[in-house]
Amino acid sequence: MTIMEYIQRLERFKFFQHSYKNPSEFYTSLIEIPNKVARVAGLNIFSKDYKVFSWNLACLLTVFVVYGIVTPFTIYEVRHNVDDLIYCLVTVGIGIQGVMKMVTFLVYRKELIWTQEYTQKIYQEESHNHKQVLMEQVSLLNIMTRIIITSYIYLGFLLAMGPFLYSLMAGKKALSFGFWIPYLDRFSWPGYLCNVVMQVIMTLFICSENLGADVLHFMTMMSSRTQVDMLMIKLRGIKSSDLDIRDKLKEIIRRHQEHLEFVGTVEMIYRSFFFVIFSTLGATLCLSLYAVATLGWVAGSIPCMFIIYEMFVYCFLATILETKVITMDELQQEIYKVPWYQLSISDQKSLRIVLEATQQPVCLTLIFYPLNMPTFVDVMKTIYSYLTLLLTFSKA
Repeated sequence: MTIMEYIQRLERFKFFQHSYKNPSEFYTSLIEIPNKVARVAGLNIFSKDYKVFSWNLACLLTVFVVYGIVTPFTIYEVRHNVDDLIYCLVTVGIGIQGVMKMVTFLVYRKELIWTQEYTQKIYQEESHNHKQVLMEQVSLLNIMTRIIITSYIYLGFLLAMGPFLYSLMAGKKALSFGFWIPYLDRFSWPGYLCNVVMQVIMTLFICSENLGADVLHFMTMMSSRTQVDMLMIKLRGIKSSDLDIRDKLKEIIRRHQEHLEFVGTVEMIYRSFFFVIFSTLGATLCLSLYAVATLGWVAGSIPCMFIIYEMFVYCFLATILETKVITMDELQQEIYKVPWYQLSISDQKSLRIVLEATQQPVCLTLIFYPLNMPTFVDVMKTIYSYLTLLLTFSKA
């Protein structure tokens, strides 16, 4: 049993159940969830009344501006204290990845909207003939979306309130992030509470931005899987006795070309984004683990969990798309099963075009490196190696 089949079995729990009967309406409802979450940060780009310039986006920009101001002040203030300096630097990667998500959504807004509109069109057109298959796909999407949202809410709460609750219990004032308001005594309760309020507000906007963007990215990856499944179903339905076999082959060729355009668009949107994210979060995670191991930074365990979760989700989603290579092998097998020897020469050539098209590789990259679970493992190994090196030098 594959991991997807295990996940599908979770549908029996009430938390994952639904009342939708039409896959197109079900998918549209799933899009609305992350879009509403992204509205908090002004990135609800799939709303019909969306405006680039909004108060929510202005608040998000203010959060980044405040972060850009307080961080240099903090670095300068703690420049002679290695512990606090590391504590401050570990937040840089989280800030950069937030900026990159905002930039990606705004710069590639039209392309992102096209990917969702195309997916909705597929569900509308195919619902008549393949309703059951599509309902299974959307149900799987519903389950995984709810899992990701629940995980994000849990980690976001820990990130925002964990250090504050720890401070109340231990009496030692700890902040979620390693920066604070300049010229304000962070060790006094009034100064500490002001910093807590600032960081909680920042966490709210950053988490809403991350949650909305990541869930929408996940849905895009799963849509690619659905597109290939539809191609396989269409191929299985071809018989040599069909009078309209030529039209069916043309439809399959068109759908596959649209699929390649879809994947190419996703690659264009996220390629630079992934490169920056993994570069910054990898360095940040290494520093965070070093601070936890050597400085006793209890609150640092929460950013570590958040960063690992972020990197894992991106690699896992890309691996879902990369499994299309395996699925493409299955797709090619379906093409071989078509009784081509009973087709006309013209239809055989059309079938050959389909076969050649399915041999094109499908994957996302970090510009120079593939994005998948093996890459995640390699990144974790590299971080562990650098962490071991840092720990060795600290003991020398």
